Amino acid sequence: MSETDDLVAAGFFVGCGGLDLGIEKAGFEVVIANDYWEPASETYQHNFEDSEFIEGDIRDIGRKELEDALEKAGYSKDDIDVVVGGPPCQGFSRLNNENIELDEMEKDDRNTLFQEFLRVVDILRPDMVLMENVRDLINRQTSEGEYIKDLIVEEFNKHDYKCEYKVLEAQNYGVPQKRKRIFFIGTDKDVKIKFPKPSHPNEADWETAGAALENITDDLPNMRYANTQEKTLEKIRHVPPGGYYDDLPDRLKTKKYKCDCEDKENCPHEKQIVKRYGTYLRRLHPDEPSLTVSNNPFIHPEEDRYITPREKARLQTFPDSFEFTGNKGEVNQQLGNAVPVELGRKLGEKLKSYFPGIRDKDKISVGTVEQKNLADIHQD
Repeated sequence: MSETDDLVAAGFFVGCGGLDLGIEKAGFEVVIANDYWEPASETYQHNFEDSEFIEGDIRDIGRKELEDALEKAGYSKDDIDVVVGGPPCQGFSRLNNENIELDEMEKDDRNTLFQEFLRVVDILRPDMVLMENVRDLINRQTSEGEYIKDLIVEEFNKHDYKCEYKVLEAQNYGVPQKRKRIFFIGTDKDVKIKFPKPSHPNEADWETAGAALENITDDLPNMRYANTQEKTLEKIRHVPPGGYYDDLPDRLKTKKYKCDCEDKENCPHEKQIVKRYGTYLRRLHPDEPSLTVSNNPFIHPEEDRYITPREKARLQTFPDSFEFTGNKGEVNQQLGNAVPVELGRKLGEKLKSYFPGIRDKDKISVGTVEQKNLADIHQD
């Protein structure tokens, strides 16, 4: 809503700043930002020196706190064109959905944080809103059978923003990583909501992990090698490109007693091979995108070692100049939570295409807007 052609954004639940950096690369200036987790907040402030950072729980941030932060940054709330953020809904993740009862899951405070995000949006009243979350959110239902994604859309509507969502796959947007995230775009203006078209729609176009990790040097920030025991290194040497634990010879697989015998020394049974799933001892394939970056370690596609945090950052398309602060676990968590920068840039460019014309568009009445049938939207 800036009176100039400058594009101004505010970020909430910013984490270490993957989405915000992508938005900035697209041409927005993120002038204020907020997060609660101290390690991510420190990384963000270390890399976004020009943003006014509000550290703390978003539930404690009201109109005054926002106006004060904007004043320090040299702006007012009327200057904000776009608000972006990723309020967590971990209580609705696949893992938690398997481990706890649904009614208990619904009590998780993190599941209401998207409402706090939209409360702040309501104060700033930007022309457009971009919100991201885990892909699993598309299938999650409450104990009453309501889809969480539909409740989020309804909440947007309550604040007079129409909203649509789509699951985007990062490898289709120039990211050397297979990663699915759901994105919500909202607006209170009379414009059609559109998502960016894939820039790399075909498998032959995908960026690969091998190419992403080329020409990396030890003097880069966060280039910390894991101190791996020889027993594990022996296993790593036997994992082929794209393979994992299941590809090991039986002699190297973990074996445990599965019987109920108390005296294991004199037990007549033999140890049995333990099954492993997911990313355990997973080696990246040099000619394919990486699997989703998370806390779990990956084996280098060509070298017999785990990849470093810097190499994970490359898979997340962070520039080498972006430095992560915190201990090993904190840095890995920040990387696992982040939106790939290049995907953020593509989304930012789509938002940018609405400006400056959207500023002169009429406000919409959500009650008269025909919403897309959200249940029919897939990850196309």
